[in-house]
Amino acid sequence: MKKTIKTRLIAFITLLTLTLGVFTDPFQAIAAQTTVPGHSGSRTDKDNNGISDAGVYVNGHYESTFAYDANGDYYWDLGDGRVFKTVPSIADLDQDTLTVCEYVINYRADFGNDPFMNQGWIQNHIVCRGYDYPKGAVFYYLIVSDTDPRYTGDPDWAIWGNWEYFVLVVSGEGNLPRLPQY
Repeated sequence: MKKTIKTRLIAFITLLTLTLGVFTDPFQAIAAQTTVPGHSGSRTDKDNNGISDAGVYVNGHYESTFAYDANGDYYWDLGDGRVFKTVPSIADLDQDTLTVCEYVINYRADFGNDPFMNQGWIQNHIVCRGYDYPKGAVFYYLIVSDTDPRYTGDPDWAIWGNWEYFVLVVSGEGNLPRLPQY
């Protein structure tokens, strides 16, 4: 069961990061509804499309909540006004099997004048509690693109094209990319 939970959380982390826009084509529909928060204005967005211009690095911060139950229902408040859900609210999830994960996301990135991160870094701090994590769990990760000096090019830690985990800390397991691989 532990591996399944860990795999599920890594999938959630990945999906959350994707909503920020690292991938391109599969998320065009999401992107059409989204502007990059705090990235408009004459300094970063000269064409006034709500997305920072190519070559302009912007800093971002937001918080998100992902809650799910053992029935497969979920409620995901992305923190930018979008909510993906199979139930009307967290209160409508099965409270006996409820798991809630709180995300704090920071990034510095060049969005290339579209809603997708082209290069930079993404940092997530995730605290989960509930059915899957009765004692609570903390996850922290830092993903860097190949333009970041911390990028190593190690294919074992590649996550999307030219992006890789630099730090992937899981409660009780340590920084996975830096542990010896046997």
